[in-house]
Amino acid sequence: MASYPLLIGWRFFRAGSGNRLVSFVSLLAVAGLVLGVALMIVVLAVMNGFDREMRTRILGLVPHVQLSRDGGIADWRTLAPRLLEDPAILGATPFVRLGGMVNFHGRVVPVELLGASATADSRYAALGPLTQEDGLLLSRRIAERLGAKEGDALTLFVAGSDSGGRGVMPVARAFRVTGIFATHTTLDNALVVTRLETAAALAGLEGRVQGLQLELVDPFAARAMAHRLLEKLPAGHRFTDWLQTHGNLYQAINMSRSLVGMLVFAVIAVAVFNVVALLVMTVVEKRPAIAILKTQGATRGGIIGVFITQGSLIGLLGVGLGVLLGCLGALVLGDAVNWLENLLDFRFLNVAVYPIDYIPTDLRAGDVLAVGLVALGLNFLAALYPAWRAAAVPPAQVLRYE
Repeated sequence: MASYPLLIGWRFFRAGSGNRLVSFVSLLAVAGLVLGVALMIVVLAVMNGFDREMRTRILGLVPHVQLSRDGGIADWRTLAPRLLEDPAILGATPFVRLGGMVNFHGRVVPVELLGASATADSRYAALGPLTQEDGLLLSRRIAERLGAKEGDALTLFVAGSDSGGRGVMPVARAFRVTGIFATHTTLDNALVVTRLETAAALAGLEGRVQGLQLELVDPFAARAMAHRLLEKLPAGHRFTDWLQTHGNLYQAINMSRSLVGMLVFAVIAVAVFNVVALLVMTVVEKRPAIAILKTQGATRGGIIGVFITQGSLIGLLGVGLGVLLGCLGALVLGDAVNWLENLLDFRFLNVAVYPIDYIPTDLRAGDVLAVGLVALGLNFLAALYPAWRAAAVPPAQVLRYE
């Protein structure tokens, strides 16, 4: 019967072992596969989530390229449409950026003031209303540090030059909080937003802006785009791209993905070695049964098929449960961490250290399939050596002592 390797392999798999040590190793092998596969899927989902948030949330607010010039850019209203003629550029919006301090009832917090256009720059306009001349949008983190809420009046101090040009003098201006936003990224540590015209007046840029923020079709082409534009524009312009300001963060995410992936792969490899140990012990235990099969006409290939079937079934069980557990874990991880943070009143991810203050997940079918297939492939390879050992069992020598 050609199907006997599958039938006997299935019986060996279902029957288990009367030997406690073999049963324990069997449990370890399956549990190791489940844990390794599940961890790999969860880790990949989290790393994909960080990558997605980096591309959408952080790069959605951080300019891909910043064009600036000493003394400001006066012709930005004509320069921006010229830049948009390039199909690789999606947006060119004016900005003014200043460092300063916010004072509210004696509480002082350092901030980065961004002047943005309410009509042109929808990315920042979406954070809150930018219609009032003295309106100021605060990040939730800054508002909490100040104890301020919407409608409160506060004072902003920025650096400016005195009328005689003798040095830097602080400039103070009263603002009213018109909105509180939360990007849940590192931007919340210092960012405050006001109208473009208000920030330009504070910076002494009458009719000018500090620069233009460019949004690109491909953010990862920012460096090449910057060099290409520098060749076209008059001397004096300079560029800063997001790879200079946040590139290390993106590289760290990719490096973490590789390192953590290698560690979890090592867990799967250990589990596969447990499968090897289990099958070798099974071969030793089943030597009489193997000898009987050979005397009844079982071929060498048939015996190999029996133990490859048993090893493959162990792999299917462990990998299948691991895939289910990993997918479930990836789907509920974010909510579970939020619940635990609220319960313990503790933040696991602090934006002073991490780019965002929550754990994102992005479960991808391709990753799940790849992890499952690799684990099954390793398990199949691990079953080859014990199966070869089983096929080499001499029936006469074994049955002589039975």
